[in-house]
Amino acid sequence: MSIMVIAKATFGEAWRKKILNIFLLVAIALIAFSVSFAFFSEREEMIIIKSMGLGVIAIAGMFIAVVMGINLIPSEIDKRTIYTILSKPVKRHEFLLGKFVGGVLTLLVNLSLMTVVFMAMVAWKMGWHVEWALLKGILMIFFQVFLLTSLAILFSVFTTPVVNFFLTSAMYIIGSLSSVTLSLSRLPEKALIVRWFFAFLHYVVPNFANFFTQNPLIHPEVVIKNELTYYVENILYAIVYASVVLIIAILLFERREV
Repeated sequence: MSIMVIAKATFGEAWRKKILNIFLLVAIALIAFSVSFAFFSEREEMIIIKSMGLGVIAIAGMFIAVVMGINLIPSEIDKRTIYTILSKPVKRHEFLLGKFVGGVLTLLVNLSLMTVVFMAMVAWKMGWHVEWALLKGILMIFFQVFLLTSLAILFSVFTTPVVNFFLTSAMYIIGSLSSVTLSLSRLPEKALIVRWFFAFLHYVVPNFANFFTQNPLIHPEVVIKNELTYYVENILYAIVYASVVLIIAILLFERREV
């Protein structure tokens, strides 16, 4: 019960943050603007609209997850509200999980609003034909930012918001380049310690690249073998990885003096 009460309060607080609302409004405006590419051929126009829409949703989701996640714990310490909350019969793990659930709910609503505008724009340009397959790409974006939020909360337990911003952003960038880090870890001309370093990055940093499904959706000629397995594996990967990250965050938070 405490987790849902804290989640509800976190959700309400997030919606009062102007910067998050600005991200959302700018993203929706860019998605709506994408339909103005009328000077291309019909096929090129649809590729641009879908690519730009999914790209804007992914980038906006990433920024909202990072900016919101890095402040979830420090803001409560700065305002000293954490002392009031923890003085009540609220366990530390309940407080941290409540902040995470509230953050994820905020992301879910933000992505849903952008999705409604995106799907409406695509349907309008296709003669009111709804392309439901695009929802699979947005589902992957959701689990990508779900995973990113767990990392932001972990770092917020022991770093300042500024350091957390760079750490979380760096993890996202490195995780998005997983194919590069894997290739570098297998280059025989590289020194052994260099290959181990890139292998460490590849296997420890979350593989955010697995959630980029935009290209197959925009270019149907790119086929994913066993699509159901692909989506289920990635969703389970995000849930299991985020669970491990949250367990580490809880263990660190239990030992932190606040």
